[in-house]
Amino acid sequence: MTTTPRPGPGASAPAPDERATGPVTLPAGHAAERSWTRDAEADPAGDRAALVALCIDLADRLRTAAPGLHARVHRGLAEVGVVPLAPDGHPFDRARHDAVDREPTTDPARDRTVASTERTGYADRGRVLRRPEVVVYALETTDEHRD
Repeated sequence: MTTTPRPGPGASAPAPDERATGPVTLPAGHAAERSWTRDAEADPAGDRAALVALCIDLADRLRTAAPGLHARVHRGLAEVGVVPLAPDGHPFDRARHDAVDREPTTDPARDRTVASTERTGYADRGRVLRRPEVVVYALETTDEHRD
């Protein structure tokens, strides 16, 4: 039986993927390789925007499939200044919300308030990236009150 020696104190073991496959070598001209060599052309703002968009897409996909991971993505986004917009219970504002459906109500206090958020909106440091898509309560009158 052979055993693999363990690294001594202060020595670091290779990353798990490097032990199995060795370091990754990209083919000449590969897009990832070009991104490492174009320091003068780097676009951190564009890279951040792309990463934020990817995280928002991931959050959308995890909303019902994995609520715990969905919440974790939201916490991560909040740590960098991206906050979800879910105005449930607040007055509907057509300048800030997109109404996608209506929910009948007989309660006048609920009329024109957000019943639920169908698709979460997001703001990045106060700038709206995507408006929330919401269901809005609409007052339903009975036949005896109609003219």
